[in-house]
Amino acid sequence: MSRQLSIERILAELKDRIEKHRRQAAFHAEQEAFHQKEKIRHTEELQTFVERFETFQAAADAVSELVARPREEKAADDSIPAGKGAVLSKLVERVVAAKGPLEAFGANDITREIRERFGSRLGRKVDARAVAAKLRRLARVRQVHQIRAGRAHHEALYSLTPGGGE
Repeated sequence: MSRQLSIERILAELKDRIEKHRRQAAFHAEQEAFHQKEKIRHTEELQTFVERFETFQAAADAVSELVARPREEKAADDSIPAGKGAVLSKLVERVVAAKGPLEAFGANDITREIRERFGSRLGRKVDARAVAAKLRRLARVRQVHQIRAGRAHHEALYSLTPGGGE
């Protein structure tokens, strides 16, 4: 500072700066109190969300275990359904019902299993196209769920649960 400044001017300048710093200190004290409250609020919210997330995740894992668990095995019914009509349809339903909830299957899988279990006693050849038609009908009434559409060189895949087998 120059020596030519008056004492009054120096005192006024110092007083202005003191006032400015008091205001800034008060402003930042208010901000600090506000931020402290916000920090506490967000910490409490975080704790609530973490607890709910962990609870929900544990429940989802438990349900997933139940769904992935194979169905109780009943004694396999290897008898041929009585009557003339819809024998193949009943066999398809029986084989599909024995599948696991997350197991993916297609017409070729079901046809192969029917041939292995019942083929020698059926009296006629099992056609995979007829099995595919039955699977489409089961999908239409939501007894099975299509998880992959059929293409020229890939058969349609189904599961007992939506999104299963993926």
